[in-house]
Amino acid sequence: MDKNTTDTAGRKGFWASLFGKRDISAQNIKMAYTPSSADIKEIKILGPGCAKCRACYDAVKRVTAEAGLDATIVKVDDIAEIMTYNILSTPAIVVDGNVVSKGAVPSDAQLRRLLGIE
Repeated sequence: MDKNTTDTAGRKGFWASLFGKRDISAQNIKMAYTPSSADIKEIKILGPGCAKCRACYDAVKRVTAEAGLDATIVKVDDIAEIMTYNILSTPAIVVDGNVVSKGAVPSDAQLRRLLGIE
């Protein structure tokens, strides 16, 4: 059996698990920290400057502006600082020191939920 195919138990091979399409739907995002939009002081977007990182930064700016959220938005591209958050995939969103999203660009609805705006 090829490593990229699904076996009879429904499991995917090693390479498919690394490079396959991920489900980032709203039901699949799990957070240990749920911020209140009134308490948010700083939002950091972690990433080296790739297209996804820029798209994530633009989306966060757009959603916070629409909600009237008064928070400082910082783009962090220093690899040493990014590594202090123990993330392996970018872009990542850090709200007041807590990582709330990593490895994907959330939709506007997902961002509103992540930031406690809904």
